[in-house]
Amino acid sequence: MYPFANSKGIIFGATGFLGERLAFDLSQKGCTLILHGKSVSKLNKLDSKIKKFNSSPTLIHGDLNNANFYKDLYNSINSRFNQIDFIFNLVGKFPRLSPLTNFSHAEWSELIEININSHWRIIKELEPLLRKSSNPKIIFLDNKNISNGKPFYNIFSISKAMVKILAKIYNLENNRLNIEIKVIEIPDLKNGITLVAQGNRKKNLDMSKIIKKIINDSFDNK
Repeated sequence: MYPFANSKGIIFGATGFLGERLAFDLSQKGCTLILHGKSVSKLNKLDSKIKKFNSSPTLIHGDLNNANFYKDLYNSINSRFNQIDFIFNLVGKFPRLSPLTNFSHAEWSELIEININSHWRIIKELEPLLRKSSNPKIIFLDNKNISNGKPFYNIFSISKAMVKILAKIYNLENNRLNIEIKVIEIPDLKNGITLVAQGNRKKNLDMSKIIKKIINDSFDNK
């Protein structure tokens, strides 16, 4: 069993519906959490809910589209924690169903920054803290229906594919460091409801089961 009670981890995108539920479950397991969000009000609300579990997470507010956010990221975490055992990066933006060329240059660049570059920037800045852990993990989420290339899912589909390649290359390059990036497969998500296609039918899945699967697959906690 993974030693949750002795682990320290960061959830980027903790105020989203998946991030919030992961934060709840990991807090109840005894993890020391650092929670990131873009909205101060949403972070504070999440903090209040988690404190009911006798847990006091550290909050990090910031826009991952802003390069200045990363300048102090390492120092702000290192000043409070001597190591990080795991990172969940749940950040991503899907603006709308649209053909690839129906975006302005500025909008496309912004989406590339949040959906792809942020993954690399977070690894770049926090790798030294992960190296201090005996069993460090970085966790991304994927849906192969999207990452295999889905028409009109534009940058979201492209970014999911690129993040999978990033993880593969990083793992091959850094095997000796014992830092592993895990890409966890999850079903289709729409408006906070989890769906899987079964022939011509769609079946609603219990979110608690999805969160349990994410945690078990992330930490090899079978």
